[in-house]
Amino acid sequence: MTSAASDEGKTLFASSLAATAALLGRSRVIALDLNWHRPAMHRFFGCEPAHTLDRMRESDLSDLVFTPKDSTLDVLCAPVDHAEHERLNSDLFGIGHRLVDQAKNAYDLVVVDGAAIFPTNRRMLDPVMLTKMVDGVVMLVMSGVTSKQDVKKAHKIMEIAGANIIGVVTNQQAKGE
Repeated sequence: MTSAASDEGKTLFASSLAATAALLGRSRVIALDLNWHRPAMHRFFGCEPAHTLDRMRESDLSDLVFTPKDSTLDVLCAPVDHAEHERLNSDLFGIGHRLVDQAKNAYDLVVVDGAAIFPTNRRMLDPVMLTKMVDGVVMLVMSGVTSKQDVKKAHKIMEIAGANIIGVVTNQQAKGE
């Protein structure tokens, strides 16, 4: 899950999608918060990030996930020390790749909440780099807020990166549209 700009509803959509899929009970589902620059999934599921980046680097996914009360969904929250992840810069993509690979091997559906494409911030787990780790990307667009030019530019960046864009979701359609 990505978008052209911040605050377009990626986390709410990703969390809702994962929770709904888990409620259907036909698949093992996990939601991964890999938006380490601005994590928010923990608030949706009512938990606090509990693991450090060092623990995430050293542990298997199965030791890092939690299952919200009355749910069959597993969730991996962004690290508690996400603001300090610059020190792991060389390991950052390795950590993300390993966690995504483990999730793909253990679950039927893996929903990844990534960061926005703009503004570019190399101190985060870059959403363009995440495209190489996942099977498909859904882009969220806030109707009437995000400019068409920004959406086209973000789409082109993802396309050049080799992303398999499987859909675009418009969020909060303005009245009268």
